[in-house]
Amino acid sequence: MASEPATRVTVLIPETEPERLWQRLLQNQRGAVVAHAVRRETDAVICRLRFRLLR
Repeated sequence: MASEPATRVTVLIPETEPERLWQRLLQNQRGAVVAHAVRRETDAVICRLRFRLLR
């Protein structure tokens, strides 16, 4: 990115949001870990997209 300093990178992280609370606790951890790793290593903009799963 040094060749174009005005360029912004946006990282989209899709996450599923299950209906039940206990399922949410198990599934949503990976997106947070990825977002933290990207923020730590780059100056990219992070957007976590949550999709609710319904029966």
